[in-house]
Amino acid sequence: MARITKGLEAGARNDDAFPPGHPARHDYDPKSAAAMEWVRQNVHPLGDRDFPVDHPKAADTPGNTNVLEWSAGVDPRNAHLEPFTGRTPEQAAGVAQMSAIASLAAAESPVLQPLNAMEVAEAMNVKRNAVGHDVLTADEYSEVMAELHRRPRPDVNPEQIREQIAAQHQALTLLLTRAYPRETALNMISLEGAESIIKRFSAEAKGA
Repeated sequence: MARITKGLEAGARNDDAFPPGHPARHDYDPKSAAAMEWVRQNVHPLGDRDFPVDHPKAADTPGNTNVLEWSAGVDPRNAHLEPFTGRTPEQAAGVAQMSAIASLAAAESPVLQPLNAMEVAEAMNVKRNAVGHDVLTADEYSEVMAELHRRPRPDVNPEQIREQIAAQHQALTLLLTRAYPRETALNMISLEGAESIIKRFSAEAKGA
């Protein structure tokens, strides 16, 4: 008797291997509500679905959001809010008022004058010697640059500036092509001057 009961229990567990309404169940009735629900969720004659049945984004789910147009920065479910910030009209008006007040007190930043690269390199070397280490911190670098910009700038003709920059580039190229490290080359130009280096290497080239 116990053996028969065990077999019946095993049969019941096998039935539970299929959900209600599944065609493989022993009590399958194609007209039952369970069978129709199983077909609705699992049979798709037109092919695979993008989203499962009853998923909020599925096109056949009542109340889905597929019909909404999602523009950049705009919540279509709260179109009255300001784009991107999500502020209410009252909040947006308050921010605009505060911005207008701040604009009245704002001052234009001064235009910094261009600096000579060799002048910057020389000032950095002076700072390195003063602090006793080669790698300057961000604050130390900023101090040097601020001091350079505070210095009164001499009135230099733009053409002279272009000639100085061209000479510095030429001198740097001459030194780099002769295997001088870039830092060493910049120091040489700063100490000796670009024109002097160009003349010296040009004389060496003629002598060779």
